[in-house]
Amino acid sequence: MDVPPAPCESDTIGVIELELLKLVRHLETFGRRSSLYREVDRAGYLVLRTLEATGPMSTKALATTLNLDASTVTRQITALEGAGFVERCPDPFDRRSSTIVLTEEGHRTMAGVERERRHGMEALVSDWPEHDKVTLGRALRRLNISLVESGRTSKDVD
Repeated sequence: MDVPPAPCESDTIGVIELELLKLVRHLETFGRRSSLYREVDRAGYLVLRTLEATGPMSTKALATTLNLDASTVTRQITALEGAGFVERCPDPFDRRSSTIVLTEEGHRTMAGVERERRHGMEALVSDWPEHDKVTLGRALRRLNISLVESGRTSKDVD
């Protein structure tokens, strides 16, 4: 599918800014219409995906990995723990802290949401050439890295 040129395409930064704004709006609308987050919200899902990828970790390490304040991650962990998706285990080296571990229910829930999200994403780009999908993935990864490196959070670009 050919993409029509954006208005004022010569204003590259303007196009990026506007398209990101529209993307955030579309994702918010999609999330509200979707049943994806019945069991776990978007923030909780990211915590589950992170624990799946990294294995058990402390709240502080998880906050650093997610580039979030520890108090925010603590609230997310508390909600996930209440739902049975994670558990806090005493740190064997420092009994004052705990390690956050993904439970079997957490694995199951995370995998179900991931499956649904992947299916939706595949449907959105099914008619795209493979090189366009690869280019988008690389560009999004670079953007996320740049956001982290610049110390910005999502509230800074909303």
